[in-house]
Amino acid sequence: MGQNPTSGLLSVKRRKEVYSVCQKYDVIIVEDDPYWYLQYPSANALSTKYRGKPISSNYHTVGHNYNAGKKTSGYAFLDSLVPSYISMDVDGRVVRLDTFSKTVAPGCRLGWITAQPMIVERILRATETSTQQPSGFVQSMIAELIMGPQDPHDGGKGGAKDGSGWNVDGWVRWLQGLRGNYERRMQTMSSILEDGKYLIRQSRCRNVSTDSDSETDDFQVVSKSKMFDFEYPMAGMFLWMRIFIDTHPLYHKVDSERLAHALWVYMTLPPCLTLITPGTVFSPTEAIARAKGWQYFRICFAAIDEDLLEKKTKAILTAFKRFWEIKKVDDIDEILKDEDDGNNPPPMHASEFTNMGMIDGGMGHFC
Repeated sequence: MGQNPTSGLLSVKRRKEVYSVCQKYDVIIVEDDPYWYLQYPSANALSTKYRGKPISSNYHTVGHNYNAGKKTSGYAFLDSLVPSYISMDVDGRVVRLDTFSKTVAPGCRLGWITAQPMIVERILRATETSTQQPSGFVQSMIAELIMGPQDPHDGGKGGAKDGSGWNVDGWVRWLQGLRGNYERRMQTMSSILEDGKYLIRQSRCRNVSTDSDSETDDFQVVSKSKMFDFEYPMAGMFLWMRIFIDTHPLYHKVDSERLAHALWVYMTLPPCLTLITPGTVFSPTEAIARAKGWQYFRICFAAIDEDLLEKKTKAILTAFKRFWEIKKVDDIDEILKDEDDGNNPPPMHASEFTNMGMIDGGMGHFC
């Protein structure tokens, strides 16, 4: 769910098809799924509203119960999520990995594995001779948050207001609230970018078919260039953007990869001061990075509060529009002069760093 970096979401139909292929060729499925709780059914509605069609017809409407007629989880929120591979596993071939890192705190580095007993036993043996176990401090902290103190007199405090633990009810409420928070941020970023993905230019032209010098014979020419596009995120924390460098005025004068890199650098400079992740980071090979990785950016909408997110998303649009107004090769060279000279970019002033929007998902580094 929420595949990183594309925020794609496999439908139940597609999952069954993949599972069937794995059955045929006896393949173990390792389902690393940190974003399962962060599914956004409203993304399909947004796509229909702005583009006249859903992202996919394989998804149900908001509030659909995927466990209708089956064993329910007991929570409407959990039943509304696209089910995991493990829910359809009849062979014991799915190993599911979950984590608290994306739902409690990124630094806790604590998760759990769900699989058939034989696989779990082998993993346990491997763990005993390698990592041994996650941090004991983190384990106790998460346990107390959810389950509460072992003894009411030990001075500990759980996640509930009265000091007891969240328990399962409170844990699910937390997850539902977290999903709602991130979904609003996704909607904010997506709506702003949708409204600004085209650069509109207007120019006045003289009607040469008439001898009149009157300005009333002039006419306006409006051109529209698509600078980027994206699919509405169905899950996860990221928006996967494709840029269209071929619509830039310098497309035939500057190498496309260099032009895209200049755009990325341009966004980090005043007044935009926004750091996003270039698609080359996710390219498995150098050849793929050079062929098409440079055409993409990953933008995280989960890392900053909604008011700053709105401000920085608009700053990205401003950077795009201003960059598309650049018509001189020398200006691109000026943007990239530090890298061309083999120097690191000059350090930013503390005040500039404070105002920089870290929306790459790594709070200042790529991840």
